[in-house]
Amino acid sequence: MKHKIAVYANGWNMESLQQTITGIRKYAALEDFDVFVFLSYASYSTYETINQGQLNLYRLADMEQYDGIIVMSSMLNSPPTAEAICREAKEKHIPVVSIGVDYEGIPSIRISNESGMRELVTHLLEEHNVKRILFMGGTDDHVDSNERLEITRRVMKEHGLELTAQDICYGYWGNTEPVQIVHRLITSGKKLPDAIVCANDIMALATASALIEAGYRLPDDVIVTGFDHINDSTTYYPSISTVSPNFEEAGSKSCELLYRQIQGEAYEPHIFIPSSFVIGESCGCSADRCSLDYVKIRNDYCQSSYRKHLEYSQLEMRERLLSLRITELTDYHSLMTALQKHYAGDHSCEGNDFCIVLYSDFFENPLASAEQLFDKPFANPMEAMVGYRDGKPMDDLHIHSKELIPGYQKTPGVQHCYYFCALHTYQYDYGYFMAADDSILLEQDSLYNYLEKIEQSMLQLRSNLRLDMLNQDLKRIYDKDPMTGLYTRFVYENKVEPIYEDCNRKKRPMTVMFVDINYMKRINDQFGHLQGDIAIRIVANSIRDNIHPDWIGVRFGGDEFLIIAPDTGEKAAAELKDRILGELEKNNSTSSRPYRITASCAYVVTDPSAGKVLEDYVREADQLMYKIKQEVHAKDGHPRT
Repeated sequence: MKHKIAVYANGWNMESLQQTITGIRKYAALEDFDVFVFLSYASYSTYETINQGQLNLYRLADMEQYDGIIVMSSMLNSPPTAEAICREAKEKHIPVVSIGVDYEGIPSIRISNESGMRELVTHLLEEHNVKRILFMGGTDDHVDSNERLEITRRVMKEHGLELTAQDICYGYWGNTEPVQIVHRLITSGKKLPDAIVCANDIMALATASALIEAGYRLPDDVIVTGFDHINDSTTYYPSISTVSPNFEEAGSKSCELLYRQIQGEAYEPHIFIPSSFVIGESCGCSADRCSLDYVKIRNDYCQSSYRKHLEYSQLEMRERLLSLRITELTDYHSLMTALQKHYAGDHSCEGNDFCIVLYSDFFENPLASAEQLFDKPFANPMEAMVGYRDGKPMDDLHIHSKELIPGYQKTPGVQHCYYFCALHTYQYDYGYFMAADDSILLEQDSLYNYLEKIEQSMLQLRSNLRLDMLNQDLKRIYDKDPMTGLYTRFVYENKVEPIYEDCNRKKRPMTVMFVDINYMKRINDQFGHLQGDIAIRIVANSIRDNIHPDWIGVRFGGDEFLIIAPDTGEKAAAELKDRILGELEKNNSTSSRPYRITASCAYVVTDPSAGKVLEDYVREADQLMYKIKQEVHAKDGHPRT
């Protein structure tokens, strides 16, 4: 037994997730399992490519590395993905449990919408004389949304009321669409419904806030209810009447059901967890009828709010500093040092166990497109940039195959819960972040915001690296003559003067040498400019092949070249001249060209004590070379061409 279980989850409803994980961990601790939570942030209201990058995270988990898996199917915000994961596990004979959705042949834990939802709707109809309900579902294809809708419809029918098609809308589980729905209701000029029954608390809170902002009073003008019983619904005023799904019990039962499969024991394949109606203030009940003491809850919330504010302020400050450290880098190889320096200063927000793991090629090849770099999600070798274990830097950051956490080993009798999140750009995942259960990032939306800032910084770094590489390419284009590969005159004008000054400071001589091709005009006229270009390249090659890497070879004009050789005297200069001219002769002897390539070559060696400027030596070398060329042409009986 590996003593590890994997949980596939979504982070948008972190509170419900944490309640479920609490239940899973309680049972897992009894059997000494570590829990690996793969946490995506897929959403119904974002771009498909961004969702794909989030859903790819589930490919990070190799099912066969775990004793079993739990899929929070109703919360993944991608029904096809949830079912595909469950089916894959079954095909691989890996124990699996689905929470929230039944699939044929897959053991499941279902939270019964019936008990809590029936009690809520009955309460509205019988205790508050509600006649007309607007039902706000999540999406029209979600099993929980549809069940809550049908229960509402059924209870109303039992009371002689009807839920019409016009009284059904969908808020997509978030807080944006409900506000627009409220706006359309108000501007329609029609009477508001007696109650708006929302399929989750997030939509209920958004609906209530939009109504209050528009000047309506809750619950006097309209009742608003929710589902999930999240903390924000209890601290809100008026507190939201809602339904508690009892996620903790569902988590515990799912782990027990999984363990029975692992052990080969008999088990009930489909278990239902009853939900419970929680009376709040938003339905109009007095304080003595409410399920909780909301005054005390708000007092406790207010007392802890400043501490939370300080924690979030510290986290935001650390995030800004991290972004700055990443985006100011000029090369990828500095990233590891920068991250380790950052977290060495403070990692209280991240907790005692965390790591950042990246696909290095994504940064080391910034000019390559994502399509070129990524074949399959998380199929590329990864490297850890930084990692902490028990509050101390990891000695070994090597990622062993499929382990995901550098140096991971299960400690008997000690339980940990690890959360993995994708780092991606659109559908391309270039790394992941892991934090353990003691991280304050796991509260509310802190983790998502944190990851978003890391992603923005990483993409800015890659953009910087791309621009730097492009600038280097442009610099090479401007610095190097494309025909010969020698430096251009631009480099001479900007780099040679500092070299000359440095030699003078060190009291060292420097050679200034000119090389000019003989009979260049004749070659062009008789054999064509293509042959003229060949002659230029051959002379350039003889120069490039015979100068030291620290020297500078320049194409000074069309067929004229300049060589700057610092720290060289008369002997080295003469040897360089002989090597260049000798290589040209050797080339002539082995070539079948109908013409010979020769050059006139002259040099001067600078005197650091002479007080001359560089241009004096350049002019002198050019004049010496010109005299040699005149002698060559006079000897052959031809004018200089």
